[in-house]
Amino acid sequence: MSIDAQRAIDTKRVGGRRKVRYRSYQEILDDAHRLAAGPHRSLGNWSLGQVLKHLGNAMQGSVDGQGFPVKWYLRWLGPIVIKPRLIKGPFPAGFRLPLRAAEKLVARDTTTFDEGMAALLAGIERLQRETSRASHPVAGRLTIDEWDQFHLRHAEMHMSFVVPEEGEAGVRIQEGVENDRR
Repeated sequence: MSIDAQRAIDTKRVGGRRKVRYRSYQEILDDAHRLAAGPHRSLGNWSLGQVLKHLGNAMQGSVDGQGFPVKWYLRWLGPIVIKPRLIKGPFPAGFRLPLRAAEKLVARDTTTFDEGMAALLAGIERLQRETSRASHPVAGRLTIDEWDQFHLRHAEMHMSFVVPEEGEAGVRIQEGVENDRR
């Protein structure tokens, strides 16, 4: 993982992202397989494999706890101000994880689609199997349904950066955007 590589593109300002809304974990899996089956590019800093691995890491962390410190004022404001946005969406793009959190959650630059998909599947299976959840490091205590909504909104944001080379209407996606880097 290269923390510097994750910041090469300012993802707050990226245009051309897909509009994605997931209602289930299966829809995330189906979307990932559909993207991997054809030519695609990333409008951000991570490849599709990295995105999937990151999502899987976050899912595991919602059961085990994230294990990194969060500033006191974020823990204080989080349940009131940040939690609604993380649950209902849209999930904000361009947030830079602190170094200790990135070391735990961000996938290596070399993460393949298969590695990412394996991590995502493991995360989903664990969420479906286990009934306990840790507190979110910023939003605090979440119910299982709230955690599910968090993971769906989180996936929408990251997956929106991965676009097929040709849209559904046959319109070419913007040329000159670096491929395979979200």
